[in-house]
Amino acid sequence: MKILKLTIIAAVAGALVSCRTADEKTAAALAERILGPQAKSIVFEQIASDQDVYELSQNGSKILIKGNNANSMAVGLNRYLQEYCLTNVSWYHFNPIELPETLPEIAAPVKAKAELKDRFFLNYCTFGYTMAWWKWEQWERFIDWMALNGVNMPLAITGQEAVWQKVWRKYGLTDEQIRAFFVGPAHLPWQRMCNLDRWQGPLPQGWIDGQAKLQKRILKRERALNMTPVLPAFAGHVPAELAEVAKEPLDTFRVSYWGGFADKYRCTFLSPMDPIYARIQKDFLEEQTRMYGTDHIYGVDPFNEVDAPFWDPETLAKISKGIYDSMTAVDPDAVWLQMGWLFWADQQHWSDENIKAYLTAVPQGRMIILDYFCDATQIWKRTESFYGQPFIWCYLGNFGGMTGIEGDYHQNAEPRRTPVRASWDSAARSRVSA
Repeated sequence: MKILKLTIIAAVAGALVSCRTADEKTAAALAERILGPQAKSIVFEQIASDQDVYELSQNGSKILIKGNNANSMAVGLNRYLQEYCLTNVSWYHFNPIELPETLPEIAAPVKAKAELKDRFFLNYCTFGYTMAWWKWEQWERFIDWMALNGVNMPLAITGQEAVWQKVWRKYGLTDEQIRAFFVGPAHLPWQRMCNLDRWQGPLPQGWIDGQAKLQKRILKRERALNMTPVLPAFAGHVPAELAEVAKEPLDTFRVSYWGGFADKYRCTFLSPMDPIYARIQKDFLEEQTRMYGTDHIYGVDPFNEVDAPFWDPETLAKISKGIYDSMTAVDPDAVWLQMGWLFWADQQHWSDENIKAYLTAVPQGRMIILDYFCDATQIWKRTESFYGQPFIWCYLGNFGGMTGIEGDYHQNAEPRRTPVRASWDSAARSRVSA
């Protein structure tokens, strides 16, 4: 009889576990990675809500964390760890997480909701400053950290060289030419932004293949945690050798010098008005979707710290329209995510008139601007909120993993006239409506 009772109890327990939603299982797995055996003291429950919300309460001997999805439940877990356990979770996997032997009880229920729907995170350059040599062990903790801090729109540009290799092969370039075109791993962010070619190349094939496998794991975990990863699209940067193998003349120009690098490292930009531009965009997005899937938001950043071919409003409008049209021809749901850094970095050329022409050539609401350096300069204030395009107010912080204690003390010492509004907390970027 005892054996029968134990069998029934085990079956019921198994049924309860199997009845958990996918989000509850994802949140529980995150807690186990962070807390180890003490994660058994925490129970997650998914609730229905049109907003991102979480609730903390005591349920007998268990801590009950409710949320509308795994991301919200992770934010609730982080609040419990910080306010009740007085501990902090670092994004570095080797930093210990110190917990009390017995998890503290929650005396009174706690509820919270996100003020902003989209919470973007990451600087393109951080993939070179900080992440160039990360393996899955580092990425797994970092993705958990993003979820704990409410990030749900992370930049996801790892592994794109594997996609480009397949695309450039279609156009007749050899693997030797393609790998020589790529820069070394630590400088890839700047090649991806059309700043330099070939520096510290050729890129090893093993590294290209390894990053493709890593990207698949990154995206799978981010999507499981209810994130919308921002993948890249074609921004116009092509190998110079493409002109030698193309069947027709190409409308290209070499970008301006960047960062003091020699002439041989300068990049080549293909005009979006050239018919081959749309074909390359199609080949890239289709191949990328086959490899990594899509969430329909694409990072496209031409002219980052380099000159456009022309500085008149009409041409700039044609360029942005050409880029947008090439994306939506492949993915009708495509939304273009564009750094606003270029408007800050070259304010002489990016006049208000030029910015307006560039932005308004794209249908309103189909381009999101990252106002990247708002802690120094808020471009949205001088551009009528980017002329109607939605934007994300960003804090650039330390430019990627630097550990020095530094800051603009004159600015920070000024009396604050308006209160700071948090989303889930200050670690996540905030979407601001236009």
